[in-house]
Amino acid sequence: MKLRCVSKAAAVTVLLATSIIPSAQAQITEEPHAPLPDPRKFARGWFVDAEVGAFVPVGEAKAVGPGVGVGARLGYDLLRFVAVQLHAFGSTHRTNFKAAPQTGQLLQIYQLTTELRVTVPIRQVSLFASGGVGLALLSTNILGTTDLTSPDSTSGLMFTGSAGVDYHPLSRHFSFGIQGGFTKLQELNAPGGVLATVYLRHTF
Repeated sequence: MKLRCVSKAAAVTVLLATSIIPSAQAQITEEPHAPLPDPRKFARGWFVDAEVGAFVPVGEAKAVGPGVGVGARLGYDLLRFVAVQLHAFGSTHRTNFKAAPQTGQLLQIYQLTTELRVTVPIRQVSLFASGGVGLALLSTNILGTTDLTSPDSTSGLMFTGSAGVDYHPLSRHFSFGIQGGFTKLQELNAPGGVLATVYLRHTF
């Protein structure tokens, strides 16, 4: 009789344990980990970006003054590591030739280049370098009166090289980054200028 009671008690204990344990486990919750982006799934191909930054002439051209500007790119990813792009950037400057009458004049510099970009992707971050050649346009020939350019000159060849960092958030199409480099304007009788920008990119 005692053996039967013990067996019934054991059965009841096992039944209670099996019903309590799953419910207890169900109450244990953990916050899900944020999904890690797969760089292989980032969009590739045609892309556009918009940028804002500054162009700072150096050397003898520092009298042109630093200028804030905006720019845009249209490009295509040939491979994951290589892209070609068209780049346009325009900046506004205020001249400073000390006591000369050319001081205080507004001047726009437009830069139009064709570039090749090489990228090293590291998960969400990409390191890149680019270089190109194009045309620089000046909105006025005022620099021709200061020996910084030839008389009446408002355009000339330019060469550029830059490097930067691109960051891809949890998005297939968008990324943003910073870029800085050096631009040589052949028309200026000066070394050139430094261009630094931040940008937002959309890849289709």
